Amino acid sequence: MDPRDYTWIFAVGIVSSICDAYGIGANDVANSFASSVSSGSLTLAQACIVACFTEFLGAFLLGSSTSETIKGGILS
Repeated sequence: MDPRDYTWIFAVGIVSSICDAYGIGANDVANSFASSVSSGSLTLAQACIVACFTEFLGAFLLGSSTSETIKGGILS
């Protein structure tokens, strides 16, 4: 059994993970910006621009501390 025979499973898992993260992020943005857009405080384009930066920076800057909390604080 050659390990390279199962590389496609890894690729499918990566693509599925990216799609799942995209969906979770879209849901978070919809929940947080719906009232701002519907009240007219932000246009849809402004909300999308702000969301791009805040979603990326939140994951990039706070992702490791969230993982540490789940690993050591919740599951211990």
